[in-house]
Order: sequence, then structure tokens, then C-alpha cells
Amino acid sequence: MTKLNANFAYCIKKFAHPAGGEPVPIEVREAYRGRIPESLLDFWEEYGAGLWLDGRFQLVRPDRYQSLVDMILKGDPDFPAESSVLIGYGAFGKLLIWNNKNYTLKIDLVNKTAYTRHVSPKHPILGPERSLPSDLSNVDGLSYDLHEHGTGKPLFHRALKKCGKLSYGECYGFFPAVGLGGLGVLDEVRKVRAAEHFAIIAQLEPIQLRYNDTENRKVVVLRHLGAN
Repeated sequence: MTKLNANFAYCIKKFAHPAGGEPVPIEVREAYRGRIPESLLDFWEEYGAGLWLDGRFQLVRPDRYQSLVDMILKGDPDFPAESSVLIGYGAFGKLLIWNNKNYTLKIDLVNKTAYTRHVSPKHPILGPERSLPSDLSNVDGLSYDLHEHGTGKPLFHRALKKCGKLSYGECYGFFPAVGLGGLGVLDEVRKVRAAEHFAIIAQLEPIQLRYNDTENRKVVVLRHLGAN
């Protein structure tokens, strides 16, 4: 049995084993060695990919989504596609991407926004072996839910009741999609295959890269993701 990094072990204690997924085979783990923290390789070896919290967040086998990452981040100066890895996604298409240079990038495909860290002397960044599991330990928070347009109500538990539990590789999507006339409301939610759905909605509009400036209490818009 692989000895897990204590921070990843905390995630397992909090959320249990990823459910209903698949192994991450050794050839995939080796292909991503050097692009992710070593502790994630140990996690993949022990637990593979699968669902947490009834599908509120899914850990993925990264090679199955690399074409999506390549499409979104092609030419990006800070998050190059060739060194960026999808770790998992929220039920409505909030992606958690890792890059060894700038660490986590969180992309909301529905609202076409992405957030990176704002590093300052007052808020030093955690090292990679703590930073990634720290992000994963918070996937039960509201940031990985989606709020219904118009009402502001969280959608996940309502979508779960309406559409049923997600299976591995599925997500909840809006039909029609937001950006194609959809309203982003519960009545428009359906279960759908995630990889194909994400590839479609990622191309509807440019994704705006931002960071939260907590010191000055404002959101700073940097640029669009991808090539400038």
C-alpha cells in the first residue's frame, strides 16, 4: 500500500474513497510524472479516479480530458496547455486544473470565468504538496456548486433531486446552453457526458482570467485565457 501524503490522507478521511470510477494505470501516471506533485501520483495509484459527494466533484483520469485542456489553454503564457493537467471538475463544469508553475487554475465553463491565485508577501502560496490537496479538501464548498441565474440559489442538490445521481464521466448541463439562449435555471438542467459537453460550451465565448484581490477587496480582470 502506498503511503499517502498527510494532506491527501485528510481528503480521503473527509470524503472517503472516490466512488464508481476507474484506475489511473501506471502508463498514464508515468506520462504525467513531473507535471503534477508526486503525492498525486501516489493518490492515483492507491485510489484512482471517481466521484466524491454524489458527484458534486469528480476526480478524473487526466488523459481523457487532455484535449479539452489543450483547446482551452493553447498558447496561454502562464498556463501552457502542455504542462497543465485537469485534476477534476464540479458537477456543472467548474474545472480544477494544475500547473507546476502557477499551481491551481479554476475555470467556470458556464460563466466563462477563471481564477488564479493572487500571491503577496502577506499571503504566501503553499508548496505544491500542500496546495493541491488543500484545494481538493474544499470541493464541498459553494465554489464548486453553481448558483441559479435569477434566484441565486445553489443548484447541485436540486439538480440531484430532479435528474438523479451523476455517474462517472457525467455532469449536469443546461439545455439550451447558457450562451446559446439558455437561462441557467433548474428547469433546463439535464445529465450529459462531461467531456463532450465541456468541449462544446468551452468554445462558446472567451474565458476571462481573474484573481480575487482580498487585500483591496476587488476582483482584478487580467485577460482572456489562451493565446494573447
